[in-house]
Amino acid sequence: MAEKGLLDFFIAEAEEHIGILEKGFLDLEKNPEDLSGIHELFRAAHTLKGSAALVKLHVTSEVAHTMEDLLEEIRDKKIKVTKGIIDWLLHSLDAIKFLISEVIRGNQEKDEIAKEIKESLVAVRQENIPAEPEEKKEEVLVERREFGRRKEDIEALSSYIRVNVDNIERMMNLVGELTVLRNYITAESENIFKMRDEVDYAGRRLLKEIDSFSSRYAYSIPEKVSYVDELLEEFRELEFDRYDELNLFVRKLQEITEDITEALKSITNFFEQFSTHVKSLDRLSTDLRDLISQSRMVEIGRLFQRFTRTIRDLSHTSGKKVKFVVSGTETRIDRLLYDRLFDPLLHLIRNAISHGLESSEERLKRGKPEEGRIVLRAKREGNSVVIDVKDDGRGIDLKKVYKRALELGFIKKGQKVSKGQLLGFMFRPGFSTADEGSALSGRGVGLDVVREAVSEMNGTINVATKEGKGTIFRIKLPLTLIIVNVVRFKAGGIEFVVPSALIQELIEFTNDSYDSENKTVRVRDKVLQVKDICDLLRLAAKREGEKLTAIVFNLMPGKELALIVDEITGQEDTVIKPLGRFLEGLKYYSGVSISADGRLMPVINPATLLEETERLPEIKEIKQPERRDGRTVLVVDDSLSVRKFVSLALKQRGYNVLTASNGLEALNIVDEHPVDLIITDLEMPVMHGYEFLRELQRRGLTDIIPSVVLTSRGSEKHKEKAKILGAHDYMVKPFEEITLLQTVRKHLKSLHLT
Repeated sequence: MAEKGLLDFFIAEAEEHIGILEKGFLDLEKNPEDLSGIHELFRAAHTLKGSAALVKLHVTSEVAHTMEDLLEEIRDKKIKVTKGIIDWLLHSLDAIKFLISEVIRGNQEKDEIAKEIKESLVAVRQENIPAEPEEKKEEVLVERREFGRRKEDIEALSSYIRVNVDNIERMMNLVGELTVLRNYITAESENIFKMRDEVDYAGRRLLKEIDSFSSRYAYSIPEKVSYVDELLEEFRELEFDRYDELNLFVRKLQEITEDITEALKSITNFFEQFSTHVKSLDRLSTDLRDLISQSRMVEIGRLFQRFTRTIRDLSHTSGKKVKFVVSGTETRIDRLLYDRLFDPLLHLIRNAISHGLESSEERLKRGKPEEGRIVLRAKREGNSVVIDVKDDGRGIDLKKVYKRALELGFIKKGQKVSKGQLLGFMFRPGFSTADEGSALSGRGVGLDVVREAVSEMNGTINVATKEGKGTIFRIKLPLTLIIVNVVRFKAGGIEFVVPSALIQELIEFTNDSYDSENKTVRVRDKVLQVKDICDLLRLAAKREGEKLTAIVFNLMPGKELALIVDEITGQEDTVIKPLGRFLEGLKYYSGVSISADGRLMPVINPATLLEETERLPEIKEIKQPERRDGRTVLVVDDSLSVRKFVSLALKQRGYNVLTASNGLEALNIVDEHPVDLIITDLEMPVMHGYEFLRELQRRGLTDIIPSVVLTSRGSEKHKEKAKILGAHDYMVKPFEEITLLQTVRKHLKSLHLT
């Protein structure tokens, strides 16, 4: 057995030569007298023989050698091309495919195959030698081994391209990680913009306060305004800051200046550079993705060629004359699509020949050419590839479709349905017939499987037909399955994504235009069927306002639907990972996406999600915690610098942090959010720390939510006052980060929640 590296190169090269030989043999069958391409076939067989011998695949080399000998005889016109000769050439080519696929699987070559190929060639030659009139030709009977032309053999050969697939897959995974990182950095850049806005806001506040102060006190010196606070009676002026109007202004001015200084420190000489780096990262990611994607792209003509043999065999089996026409063969698609497209296209082609095309006699009676046409056509549209499977047969009998839909209960008797809706029934699960003469003559059998396979590739399928003229199936797919552009949306507190290639449009409508009884909505000049994803997944909708948001899909004929969601949250290029074998039964999802902040978001498969005939399993709503989780800390301080320092230190240790700039704001937060620990300053405007603690005590929250005072006042009198009002601990500024963390852990641990 050859070394793995050499064998990989041989397999990649062998696939190319096998393709040349198969196409050449079929062309030779159509024009036996035209030997213009025989030299290319001879060279391909000769190269295949030599390459196989080089990697020590001696049986494969021997079969190729035997093929080469026959091609040489054809080239030298020592033997005529007949159907028997073509059959033998294709049979020997199948033998080579089988041998190579066995080697790929780690099995040994079978020596008896070379012997059978040689013996069958003797029989074929004997058939081509005309017997003398007075002599009887001796029969040579050789039982041909049936290699079966298994799909697995074809796939084994198709797993190699000129660049090793494994290396490309690893590169694509790296590109995927790079994309996620890019999304994360892009999301984080929003914080920089917020910081810039914060500086701008602080500056406007500063100017406003100065203008206001100037207007009021330009021509007079205000008298000092004093007030009595029962909580502060025991403190002298120097023991606790009291705030009159002038004090408040000076304090505001000081804090605003500090805030601006702090913010400027964070973004000076950084914002422009950061923005440039994000743009560079985006460009690098896009270029790398495109470059590697191009490396794994293959011409779709190679896929189309694989159906030539199938069409030939079906033509012989059915007794119908079939002309196979391809176009757009130079269109390039992702290797993953190349592999996964084979089954759905094969199914459509089999149906087209078996049930779409008429017999030669029927075609002649209808005034058609005796030879039916099967057309495979591909073209690129933006970031998608469109593939058509077309025949010029009898078309789809819509009356039979209607009758069958009645029998299956899809519609009621007398119900009016459009042509698009009738065609859409063909893709429903269960739309099949037991006998050849029922609906569509078998046209509907298995189309639900085709639809499902296409939807798993984030694609769509549509069909158009004209009775007596033919049928065309159109498949639209993204160019690649690794990096996919998606639209993010929320439903019931959960964030989902759906590939943007599947979306027709995003709409908003009011309840006035929504017919809740018939589940329809009128958009411009058309009526759309409506589904609510929260109803389908049994989620509690979270919507505000009178308008409803919906995503419109056009996934199949007559199946244009508007899916109501809570809100659209964004659009991005992302990585979609498969669910894996453990979750592969969840066919309503085509995978999972990774958000910019590292969260997993289910990828909706709308083709299956919107099936009316199936019941979806209940999904439990993901809510914000309604109870204390043991890790949420509220930081109350009028200094932006202190709030940011404490918040950053806690967030880095995995704590959830809420912030407030005074006691009143903190009380509002406590009312709306579950809080496990409060860290509060004492000297703050609007409501100072003692007032805040007293209010917590009055509400009975002191024993439920531990509180830690963090202040610059370190006297025993201040500490005692805080203790009386329910404070659990007391820290004096400046403080060490480790002391802060130890204090937080001590009090959260006492809750028995962490």
